[in-house]
Amino acid sequence: MGKIFTHTARKSMPPQQVKKGLAAFRNPSKWPDWNSNAKNLLATKAESMDEGDHLAVFQMVKGSLIETKWLVDSIREGDEYCEIELVGEGQSRNERPIAKGLKNLMISITFLYQEGGGIEVHASCEVSMLLAVFSKQINGFMKSQAEQFLTDLSSIE
Repeated sequence: MGKIFTHTARKSMPPQQVKKGLAAFRNPSKWPDWNSNAKNLLATKAESMDEGDHLAVFQMVKGSLIETKWLVDSIREGDEYCEIELVGEGQSRNERPIAKGLKNLMISITFLYQEGGGIEVHASCEVSMLLAVFSKQINGFMKSQAEQFLTDLSSIE
């Protein structure tokens, strides 16, 4: 049994801006335009995102190619909202697996496009009790994941 770390970030926004954020998020070919971490992205389908699709985000960190893989686990939609859950499938640096200590990495993004709505990003993961000694760094990672998605999505014009 491990320890679960979570962070939730939300921002109120006008409905039109939320809809623009949702449209950009659900179009993988647009990710490099708005996502500050996704310099390149491979997706199951280039122009749409559906349940069961796989995403691979590529970025350069300190001269190494980092690949982060995601599965679109679920998409729930209603008249004035859309919630998308991404489940982490692993990370690699120069094709070698890294970050193996993070289990059940998940990001849930809720787009509420009505008056008083906005975008909410919830990030969570589980680590072993041994890795829980690094709780400060893991909490920082969860916060940065959630805040980065929120900042990027809320900046879309």
